[in-house]
Amino acid sequence: MLYAWIDGVKRPPLAKGERTACRDCGGLLSAVLPVENVRHWRHKAGDCDPWSEPEGPWHLGWKECFDLGCREVGLPDEETGELHRADVLCGSGTPAATVLELQHSSISEEERAAREAFYMRRHRMFWLVHVYSTDTSFTGDSFKFSLDFERPRQVDHNTFYLLRWVGRSKQFIEKWKRAKAAVAFDYRGHIFFLAGEALGRRINGGLPLAKGQFALCRLTQDQFIRWVQASA
Repeated sequence: MLYAWIDGVKRPPLAKGERTACRDCGGLLSAVLPVENVRHWRHKAGDCDPWSEPEGPWHLGWKECFDLGCREVGLPDEETGELHRADVLCGSGTPAATVLELQHSSISEEERAAREAFYMRRHRMFWLVHVYSTDTSFTGDSFKFSLDFERPRQVDHNTFYLLRWVGRSKQFIEKWKRAKAAVAFDYRGHIFFLAGEALGRRINGGLPLAKGQFALCRLTQDQFIRWVQASA
């Protein structure tokens, strides 16, 4: 967790030794101030949200684009008792409340679907997926070489580009094409909205997109933020 309530203020930890209670589960939180990563709060007994993952500067940078009250909002299911913490929740308490999930690490299709099922029961939902390469994963390189903006298609006053995934495995792009929530990619600070199944058919002349085929629309960061906020 990057934020917690301490002395009536929601904030990151400021000093070693700080402690407070988690508002979602009541568990003890202690301050962690690493040298090479972002400051955060750690549950003594393990995070009450099983979907939590280590967070770094990318998460922090995006969360700071939204009002403090929208960041890290616990959403309990009153019927089942299940609890998860939305990275960003805009329009809380309104019919158009919108969850934004910031996805930096790899995620299985099963967990992606589980998160969508949970959040979309009562909220609109967006994914922002961080696309990059590591020593063992070349997703960022495959994405880069797939960006061929030679086939523009106009749909609802937006320009989409019909692309083919470059790389041995198409698992990454196919997994996100099947998402029920809206999906956008962040590649080196450039934002691309991914067309879902229905929109993909419209872009492709009524035909479903083939395996490895996908469509993107370029957005600025400000456009993406306004898009999420406008939904709420």
